[in-house]
Amino acid sequence: MRNKRTAEPQTEQSEASPTSPAVADSTGREVKRFKKQSDISYERKEKEDKDNTEGDKRGTQTEHAPRRSTLTSPPYRRISLKRLQNVENSLAFGMEMLPAFNKSLRTSSSVQAPVPPCTAPSSFSGDPRPGLNLNFLPPVDKGLFTLLQDASVFCSTKAYEAAVSSLCTALQLASKGHVLKGMQHSDPEDIDLVFSYIQSRLVACYLRMKKPQMALEHAHRSIQLNPSHFQNHLRQATVYRMLGKPWLAAKSVLTADWLYCTVLGGTERHISTKLKLYWQAMLHEAQLKEEGISVMYTPYSGDPTAEHVSQAAEAFMMQNGAFTDFIYTDPKGGHVLPHTVDWLSAPAAPQQYFITLGFRKREDSRLLKKIHSRKWPPFPGLSSECVCIESDSCCQYTKEMLSILDLMQATQINVSVRVGSGLIEWLQYGSLLVKLGYHREHSTIMHRCQAHLATAPYLPQISTQQDNTLVSSCTVSECRGKTEAKTQQKITA
Repeated sequence: MRNKRTAEPQTEQSEASPTSPAVADSTGREVKRFKKQSDISYERKEKEDKDNTEGDKRGTQTEHAPRRSTLTSPPYRRISLKRLQNVENSLAFGMEMLPAFNKSLRTSSSVQAPVPPCTAPSSFSGDPRPGLNLNFLPPVDKGLFTLLQDASVFCSTKAYEAAVSSLCTALQLASKGHVLKGMQHSDPEDIDLVFSYIQSRLVACYLRMKKPQMALEHAHRSIQLNPSHFQNHLRQATVYRMLGKPWLAAKSVLTADWLYCTVLGGTERHISTKLKLYWQAMLHEAQLKEEGISVMYTPYSGDPTAEHVSQAAEAFMMQNGAFTDFIYTDPKGGHVLPHTVDWLSAPAAPQQYFITLGFRKREDSRLLKKIHSRKWPPFPGLSSECVCIESDSCCQYTKEMLSILDLMQATQINVSVRVGSGLIEWLQYGSLLVKLGYHREHSTIMHRCQAHLATAPYLPQISTQQDNTLVSSCTVSECRGKTEAKTQQKITA
């Protein structure tokens, strides 16, 4: 009986295998499919059980804070470089979106009134043969107009070096007084418009030539001369992106979006959408670049309170366990994010956030703690005990502290001149570079700070107290310089 039972399936198998191979193949596929479905259902069930367990734990711990589940940072999806370049080609290198020049409108107010912008063809886009259209500028001198038209022709043929040469000649000619027709009764603001336009064209040429470092100073100067033009800030953001400084690029494009929607009176939603896309991409890139720091944005309503700050810190600890060696939450709040900002439609204020920084190592956060614990900024390496400055301490200063401050300002449109805002610290760093002999780097930083101050009147929440703070800080810096000079004299004596 045992031999018969074992022989029958062998006979059936031997009979079925040569006659029906498709049946065996289909059976194998069915077995694999059922096995795959069982594995997927098991993983799904295991994930649901894990989520339910974590939800139960979170619910028991946060019964007193029902909004704790919403205290999370928004997910950022990576935006391709091609889409960013499309934004740059259409807005930074495309048409100049400025209102047509109107002398009576400019003389009516010292700050440019928001008017519907009219787009004028840029000298660096399109066919220059019909003539260079500069209707957004006052009447330009004939010789200067010829140089600008030559630069347009060179750029249309991608001869950017020749265009730069023509623009530099135009800059020299304008500096000798050949700017406008009828210079005897010209307004300084009108002259600034022309100089800003030439500087912006130099920025575009250097960016096309892949030379962002040479374009940086021209970008700062174009903003100093025309700070309310949003495309100048977008070109500055492009320079920062190519230099590998996404936090500074995010701040610049945030300013560009605000200026377009509020100051310039822009109505084209697709332009604001492109600017927010660029802003979001720079924020995502910056967060990926910072390895030792984790960033989280926590929404709040009303005025910021100590309870809001503590809730933000607790939420950060729950979600970022590896970065809890030192946690800092900016108590002033006021941060905004691209997916919640819509300055074109509703007059209501956008959703505001706290920013919480978590550091993997405590020593990386010591400078941030030192800055925000004082009323006036510290001056590392400039005390009476140590007058000599070493380049190593200077490099550490800029890498650790200034990068963190730039990170915190990338989502804050409100202007403030205070300790921790970045402006005072960058001015201080510039003074360090002068003492070390880095005069070119010092000049770049000074131009950046001047561009920041020139844009300040067009940004929200500017108070007289903050302006007085800047004046007081400059006075303190001058007094400190005199004290150091006396100390140096005593040491040498």
